[in-house]
Amino acid sequence: MAKKVVKKAGKAKIKKKWVPILAPKSFNNQTLGETHVASPEAAIGKTINANLMHLTGDMRKQGIEIRFDVVKVQDGKALTAVTGYELLPANLKRIVRRGRTKIADSFITRTATKRRVRIKPLIITTSHTSARTCTAIRHAVRAKLKELAGGMSFEKLVQELIGFKIQRAIKDAATPIHPIKTAEIRVCTLLPEGSSEKREIIADYRDEDFVEVKRAPAKAEAQVATQDEKPDEKSEDSPAETAAEEQPAAESAKTKKVGKEKKAEEKPAETPAKKEEPSQPPEEAPEETNTSA
Repeated sequence: MAKKVVKKAGKAKIKKKWVPILAPKSFNNQTLGETHVASPEAAIGKTINANLMHLTGDMRKQGIEIRFDVVKVQDGKALTAVTGYELLPANLKRIVRRGRTKIADSFITRTATKRRVRIKPLIITTSHTSARTCTAIRHAVRAKLKELAGGMSFEKLVQELIGFKIQRAIKDAATPIHPIKTAEIRVCTLLPEGSSEKREIIADYRDEDFVEVKRAPAKAEAQVATQDEKPDEKSEDSPAETAAEEQPAAESAKTKKVGKEKKAEEKPAETPAKKEEPSQPPEEAPEETNTSA
């Protein structure tokens, strides 16, 4: 007799639908894309990246990417906020060239609304630069960025980056130290509010310890060090100084000569050693011969 097969009740399938994702007002509420979710509220927290060229229509900005996070839902549409600005790796390769020094940095600062932001600037010099100069440029750029970020919100900061106003400001701050070819912001990211501040500070120090600096060749650094430490050999001294230096040298030479002559007079003349004549063996007496008559 055949056994009856009992079918287990499966989970009811939830019908999903497409929810449009809109950019914030600063980007004219453009449609960034759509997400397939069961309810519009499920889209909160999702992230979407968009190329700046598609948002502004400017071909020169195709190497920049903007990150948006869904923060709320209104009328069945997901509304976003700007949370990141990043320079694409392909654009970075185009900037870096031979014979130049690349100075990279990473640090955390706060905006006018007390939100923590991680900024990663990138400076390209016109020629090879010493490590001391790189450190001075890094400090000047960091101080300028902290000053600018502390006077505006994050959304305003991103708009200033898109308009290349921040880049021009840090270039002007670093140019008095050394001629600058390019000044860019690699990454500008808004850190989440719920993240541990202690953990972010530790990560910040870790990034600072491994700052990428392309140093000048060893020969160039040695030449710079010798120029800083040693005085200029080509500089001519005054006649009075040269005469003062030559006079004690001449006196010391005279005293040495007189001392040698005195030693030669005091030393007795050595008598030449007599040569010993070789000893001759004693002469033997002639043997007497008896003659018989």
